[in-house]
Amino acid sequence: MVTRNALKKTMRREPACESQALLYLSQQATRPQVRRWLAAADGAQAAYARHGEAPDWTPEALAEIGIGAATPFDEVYPEPLRHIPDPPLALYYRGNLTVAEGPGIALVGARRGTRLGLRIAQAMGRELAAQGARVLSGLARGIDGAAHDGALASGVDGSSWAVLGSGLDNIYPREHQALARRILDSGGAVISEYPPDARPYRSHFPERNRLISGLAEAVVVVEASRRSGSLITARMAAEQGREVFAVPGAVGSPVSAGCHWLIRQGAGLVESAQDVLMELGYAVRDSAAPQPPPEALMPVFATVSATASPIDEIALAAGLPVEAVTGDLVQLELKGFVQQTPDGYIRLPR
Repeated sequence: MVTRNALKKTMRREPACESQALLYLSQQATRPQVRRWLAAADGAQAAYARHGEAPDWTPEALAEIGIGAATPFDEVYPEPLRHIPDPPLALYYRGNLTVAEGPGIALVGARRGTRLGLRIAQAMGRELAAQGARVLSGLARGIDGAAHDGALASGVDGSSWAVLGSGLDNIYPREHQALARRILDSGGAVISEYPPDARPYRSHFPERNRLISGLAEAVVVVEASRRSGSLITARMAAEQGREVFAVPGAVGSPVSAGCHWLIRQGAGLVESAQDVLMELGYAVRDSAAPQPPPEALMPVFATVSATASPIDEIALAAGLPVEAVTGDLVQLELKGFVQQTPDGYIRLPR
């Protein structure tokens, strides 16, 4: 454990870099230690972070692996996080931390979302991004991943940020490494308060939820059980003064029980991105109205419905060879018009 004397030595060694001292602390101190030190410091805010043992990640070492580190003393540190009760002492990031003018909207929900819930999250993420909002989530399986994917499908640069419960060199779940890369390639950001090699400990995920809500103007829960971690995010959002919304589901569905409970507690009921934006007082731009697929893909698109259809049935209905239909379906899926499921292709809501 680091001691107060060690902190003083660090400050003497780097007298002009308060942020480096905080970075040092965030890697080695326990949360109670940091809380006590900062509470005793003149003019210090009640900011703290908890990390396990980690290598001495200096700014130079981080830069070599393409990772930035920001503390509340740094200009790049996201302004919304400065005003939550427990902002992270150090924020590790890849990508662009510049906050655009549009609102930050967190879309969270069940890791085992239903097919309908995933479609709703994807459509909402795409529409929010098209309207200029920044879609925030936790890169988890299920609703989180669908929300990120939808935002990326909008084609808007910097439309999605992911907040991890592990280090940036330890993406979890592993199958979302490609999704994280797509977020970065699109101009977004992947963020963590944990050092780069930190493992995804169970306790990290509820801790990081305060950052998802803290970065957002509103939190939307798409699907959640009564014991879902998404309800922790909703609670933290309320404590931070953020708006909380929930998408209703089928009566009696366990995966919607948490959303229904939130609505009974006063969360706003929303069914679309437009609902969210209007509840927050933003105008919905006509320019974001759904655009039809390219004319060359319309014969195949017209045969796909909300009910899954196998490729051979789509080819028969379109009057085209299976080979040609397969290529058109791939193009439609890349453009966000359809999605492949185990039973065939379905048309995505727009």
